[in-house]
Amino acid sequence: MTELEWINIFGDNLSDMLNDAKMTQQELADETGLSKAAISSYVHKRKAPGLKAIINIAYVLDCSVDELMDFEEMIE
Repeated sequence: MTELEWINIFGDNLSDMLNDAKMTQQELADETGLSKAAISSYVHKRKAPGLKAIINIAYVLDCSVDELMDFEEMIE
């Protein structure tokens, strides 16, 4: 899997989880300490998050890191 493919999958997963949690990008930014611009860049597939951002997002969304990152796809 290329980095671009991973960014696309992460952005889709994050968008779906935000919708499921009925949470806005601004609310996620406020709760994670990340900027709204950073959250937007992940959702709109412009940038890959760092490990700390992924962990903070998973914590706030009450999900596992692998739900956001899709490790199985990365390994294949």
